[in-house]
Amino acid sequence: MNKGKKKVNLFKYLNKPILILTLILAIGGAFLILDASSISSVLTYGNDSPYFFFKRQLIFIAFSLLASIIIIKIPTKYYKTISLFLSLAFMGATLLIYAKNKLFSTGVNEVSINILGFNLQPAEFLKVFLVMYMGSYYNSWINKENRLKWGFLWPLFLCGISTLLILAGGDFGSAALMLALFALVFISIPNKDKPVKVLKCIATCGLVLCVLTLKFLYLVIDDEILEKDYRLNRFIYTNPCDRYEENSGYQVCNGYIAINNGGFKGSGIGSSVQKYLYLPASHTDFIFPIVVEELGYLCGTAIIIAYMLMIYFIFRTAINATQLQNSIVCYGIGIIFMLHVFINLGGVLGIIPLTGVPLPFLSYGGSFCVALICSLAVVQRINIESRIDKEVK
Repeated sequence: MNKGKKKVNLFKYLNKPILILTLILAIGGAFLILDASSISSVLTYGNDSPYFFFKRQLIFIAFSLLASIIIIKIPTKYYKTISLFLSLAFMGATLLIYAKNKLFSTGVNEVSINILGFNLQPAEFLKVFLVMYMGSYYNSWINKENRLKWGFLWPLFLCGISTLLILAGGDFGSAALMLALFALVFISIPNKDKPVKVLKCIATCGLVLCVLTLKFLYLVIDDEILEKDYRLNRFIYTNPCDRYEENSGYQVCNGYIAINNGGFKGSGIGSSVQKYLYLPASHTDFIFPIVVEELGYLCGTAIIIAYMLMIYFIFRTAINATQLQNSIVCYGIGIIFMLHVFINLGGVLGIIPLTGVPLPFLSYGGSFCVALICSLAVVQRINIESRIDKEVK
């Protein structure tokens, strides 16, 4: 009886808006992935079924929801130990994969682990685990009476090493996102020690400089230099349809065509023209233009509003948290979500360079799907503890 009562209590204290948005976006996103990938699944990837990516996405969602049931039962007091262990484990795995790719010249340009036919990308999990560790560490460090003056650098060291490992592995999009994420979380730490304040100023200036570099690098460096390297080529992102036959313009221009074809109401489910191999990555990074082409501006706007609501409820959970650790962790998870939305849509719409960052819930991908839903379960656990603490008081 007590066990059943506990389950009822946990559900009672869940953040219902986050739960509803998670289920709607996850399940709806799976069907949008089915629609966007049905053609490329057979013609591009050579699968036997147009349902290949859809079935796998459902597996990822089911696994994530099962894992979430366990996560919401784990008290946040254990986050420091768990997050440090898992962060070090994934950092070690990333280093081993990178060393293997270099030593054996595998030709693989990303850090991923193949497990039972599924590619696991450590970067997606490292972001969450390191945010959890930063929250736990800084909570205990700030509350210590005789704390080490430079002790605040330890989590930043781990974050820096992780970012460099992902960058060395060729995943520039994830590395850039991680750099921005860790800087923003560190800036949020409430501490007035002079070294911390100085480093916060440096981090803020660095973020501003990085944004300006991403936005205006193409004005400073000659196009011939940018075009020689496929990575630098991404910085040529303005007027993509003028470069339709070049790598720097083809994808974004086809995305524009898809959005323009959709109009206000869309052409209808299954009626996309661009998904017929015109738009690469139509079920991953560029799924948003396909959705707008078929369902129109109205649906595209509704998705963006749903994202904004999700971010709002995560940040509100952070504000209402009764412990500093939980507030920092929630804030970091909200930043992860927000950065993914901004970077993906910014690249697709030609506002910033393309980085290959997936769109939450809509882009196909196991690692990101699992990491995202499990991180929202962490937010739910924090919401549970905060509401219980307030009732006790």
